[in-house]
Amino acid sequence: MNYDAVAVGKNDLAAGLSFLQDQAARAKFAWLSANLVSKSDLRPLFPASLIRQVGSLSVGVIGLTGHDGSIRFGENEDAVLIPWQKALPDIVANLAARCDLLILLSNNVMNENQAIAESFPDIHIIIQSTPRSGNIVPQLKNKSLIAQTGKQGKYLGWMSIDWQKSKTWGRLGATKELATKKLELDGINGRMSRIERREKKENLPANNSYQALLASRDRLLSEIIFLENELHDLKESGQTPSTYENHFIPLEVNLPDQPEVKKIVETAKLSVNQAGRSQADQSATSPALPELQLEKLVFTGWKGCAACHSPQTTFWEKTAHASAYQTLSEEEQQFNLDCLPCHVTAEYKDIKISNDASVLLALPVQLQQVGCELCHGPGKKHTATQDPADIARIPEIFICIRCHTSERDEEFTYDNDIERIACPASQRQ
Repeated sequence: MNYDAVAVGKNDLAAGLSFLQDQAARAKFAWLSANLVSKSDLRPLFPASLIRQVGSLSVGVIGLTGHDGSIRFGENEDAVLIPWQKALPDIVANLAARCDLLILLSNNVMNENQAIAESFPDIHIIIQSTPRSGNIVPQLKNKSLIAQTGKQGKYLGWMSIDWQKSKTWGRLGATKELATKKLELDGINGRMSRIERREKKENLPANNSYQALLASRDRLLSEIIFLENELHDLKESGQTPSTYENHFIPLEVNLPDQPEVKKIVETAKLSVNQAGRSQADQSATSPALPELQLEKLVFTGWKGCAACHSPQTTFWEKTAHASAYQTLSEEEQQFNLDCLPCHVTAEYKDIKISNDASVLLALPVQLQQVGCELCHGPGKKHTATQDPADIARIPEIFICIRCHTSERDEEFTYDNDIERIACPASQRQ
């Protein structure tokens, strides 16, 4: 497979900038980054973009490196990452005037890419590459189509594009898709009605099947409204939209590892871990950060729960959640920022200890496991009030599938697994 361009991702810098530059010099494709620049003069350290002629179309490609504060350059490295708000405006304006189709290769997370799409309607496709995300079905944000395939070459992403002069997106077979989704919605409404007739209204919030159907119904309603608006807008504009077909092609999982490739992968993983270890060492020698002092966090750590919930703690200590961080240590990956978020207690719904992922490298030991609060929510307020309303009794499915993705845990089933890890009930005094 030939590549025209690859964006510099933050993990590509794990072995150091000079190592990557040496690799790029020998590569047969272009490494791109619009925001990895010289600290002294803001000169790009890699080409920011390129233009390829594809048939009759001029296609512009921009590279963007993830900017989340987790990358630390050495004192002797003349490099800095600048935010996309500063890096993109001039490049996008220049290429938009010269190209028929503009593609952004972005190492940023989804919400950042959505913000980019809102800010730059001249970007038509954003191909995302965030390690913690798997396959992402193309989704339209403003005038940009955002898509991603799973990491480590486990899937091939195949997209066929019929690009029109209108430079606006439409869906292939949108009318048929709308009809299909309406039929699916009718089926879900019928299943929900049967549960509603069988269950008391006050029991519905605790019915996992009903809640899953409710979430599916809300998603379908959103998709139906989007399709209806899309078809209406196209009819009003009289323009022929550009369309696409997308497929994810899974590669065989039972093929044996090629020894040479396996050795390279293992060496790279150890390099990533060593880079994280160096960051952790630097953090340890700097002034203590407020967010790393347990008493100032919304998370109390599992020992804060154990004082009142001894039977539950004893049960939890026997589960794989309690030793999640230890499994990383045994594999020498406890400083790998791709792995850490799913092996520590630092996030619950939209609550995070910090938006800087590198903070996970210096968590208090009480949070170095998948603890109670990852499932039930931060416990600081609950420990003070002992009010059950301040804590979630049963974790919702989206909390679990943040880490138990099909790629990482093929056998995960919410209804079965939630019962398997359920703590014994509390005995009221």
